[in-house]
Amino acid sequence: MQENNKLTIETDWPESPNLFPDLMTPVEAAMFLRLDQTGHTPKSAIRTLKYWRDQGVLKATKYARRVWYLKEELENFLRNKTV
Repeated sequence: MQENNKLTIETDWPESPNLFPDLMTPVEAAMFLRLDQTGHTPKSAIRTLKYWRDQGVLKATKYARRVWYLKEELENFLRNKTV
């Protein structure tokens, strides 16, 4: 649900970009991993990313008091999951 052009993080996904940047926000990273297509909400997808980070299977970068995901790390995560 969009309210005043702001994303309501609990239920709404933004439009998927045509090209993902090399440094992604948690929501962009979740969309890159296609968690938006698996029944997750943005909020639950962010929790899943945190779980994977806590388990040590997904690396993230902390910068400017925020968590960011490098595209290369997300690709490594997918490669490890596919093997």
